[in-house]
Amino acid sequence: MNEPTRLTKMECILLGRLATRPMAGYDLHKWLAKEGPFFGYVPQPSQIYRQLGKMLDRGWVHLEIDRRNTGPDAKLYRLTDAGLDTFRAWAESPYTPSVRPLDADFQMRMLLTGVLGPHIALRVLKTEIDYRRAQESASQPYQDDIDPDEVRFPLDMDWHRELVRTVGERSFLLGQTNLNWLEMTYARLTAEAENAAAAQSATSSHS
Repeated sequence: MNEPTRLTKMECILLGRLATRPMAGYDLHKWLAKEGPFFGYVPQPSQIYRQLGKMLDRGWVHLEIDRRNTGPDAKLYRLTDAGLDTFRAWAESPYTPSVRPLDADFQMRMLLTGVLGPHIALRVLKTEIDYRRAQESASQPYQDDIDPDEVRFPLDMDWHRELVRTVGERSFLLGQTNLNWLEMTYARLTAEAENAAAAQSATSSHS
């Protein structure tokens, strides 16, 4: 296994996408314009082509000409063995959750790398769960130490206390809902992976 290369978010996304199919730069742009918000990242077309050029220079992709009956021929970017090794090394590298519970980096990492196998997706999920459990255990209600005598404007303290309480409730509910989803998803995907492994084993024993 190669040592993981420190990759930018765009490199991770492009490598992950090209690991599943060759694509033209224009098609990558259209896909990112639609799906980019899911990953928390929508680059400009010039950024995509610039990054693809760097990936060509590094030997991570190579160009193929896609002859088309209608319209001009397209240049397809196909992942090379070196590019796949780079993607695998990143996928297998330790995942560090973000402090923000609903950060898009988690779903980006799980979706892009999970195609390589259940063990990768489940490892990312377990890391996220452990981090969120520890985060919830250590969390404290938001405390505001406003001194009414020092505020530079008229302040309704009853309104302010209600505002603080409301924001605290939101934080608690989001954290709990997210953690519940993570735990249910881990259980469901674990069962799915075990069932698939059992079915494959049964098929192999009868072949």
